[in-house]
Amino acid sequence: MHLLIPYVQIRNHLDPTLAEFTYGDSDSRARKLKSELQKGDSVFFHTTIGGRKCITAYYVVDRVLDTIVACRDEAIVEKYHNPHLVECREGKRPTVGRDDVVLFGDPILSRVLDRPLVFNRALASQLSLAIKFPVGRRESQVIGSATRSWRTLANKDVEVIRAAIKSADSLSRPNVPRTTEEVAETLEKDVEDYLASNPSLIGKDLKLLHQQLDIKSGRIDLLFETPQGDLVIVEVKLGRIGREAMRQVQDYMRELRATEHSKRVAGVLVCSGVMPAFEEELRKQTKVRIMVYGWRMEVQPWRNDSQSSPEDMTP
Repeated sequence: MHLLIPYVQIRNHLDPTLAEFTYGDSDSRARKLKSELQKGDSVFFHTTIGGRKCITAYYVVDRVLDTIVACRDEAIVEKYHNPHLVECREGKRPTVGRDDVVLFGDPILSRVLDRPLVFNRALASQLSLAIKFPVGRRESQVIGSATRSWRTLANKDVEVIRAAIKSADSLSRPNVPRTTEEVAETLEKDVEDYLASNPSLIGKDLKLLHQQLDIKSGRIDLLFETPQGDLVIVEVKLGRIGREAMRQVQDYMRELRATEHSKRVAGVLVCSGVMPAFEEELRKQTKVRIMVYGWRMEVQPWRNDSQSSPEDMTP
């Protein structure tokens, strides 16, 4: 059996914990994971990014263990930091009288996608999920409703999704001018990757230390170091931001300041703008710098680089 599982990334409870290929769950879903998944099955995870559903990772199942059993294994506890394991070890997760498990993906065969795969109508139409698209409803709404619960995938579905991921990988063209359609498909990961490769857009002489760094309060998109050894946290948001995005960065800053006592920590929010309701509030804050991204238009020959220049053309 293969599964398509939705998730919402929650600060202080990063599950699935993509950095280590683990996922925990309880009660009826835990029973399903434990009784129906077998070694070698595939589990695809999807979430909403920029208003669209996207597949962000897949695990090839290695094993599913009861959380309380995994928690007694010192080797597992030392290596893995899934919230279910951490909370069980700290006595914060009740496991007596309820089903609670942790799924471990094969670290060699599992993968977090460098560029999330947009889960659109074109992809959905190739799967056996029988998703109907009524007239008048947005594509993202239909797919979101149809995949709000776990969905079982056939072997052919796994092949289709893997092929779509491979195709998307081959079309990835960083730092190359994009078409109008490609700009519309831009994800936070695209902006993040571009900033990782071009840190001078954020500040002078910055050095990238980490990308997608897991800490207790969440996951830092980009962490840079200044020539003086200080730290700069960069959080990327595809759309307009409000108070929550600001609080998120401030939480990251507080945590790093508590652990990196000898270093100053700055924060940067990169977004498309600020929501009108929060403009006055965010304008007054001084702890986090807000930067707005945009797109540069370029005009280039289509295919034939030897085409005549405008000066050579005659009416």
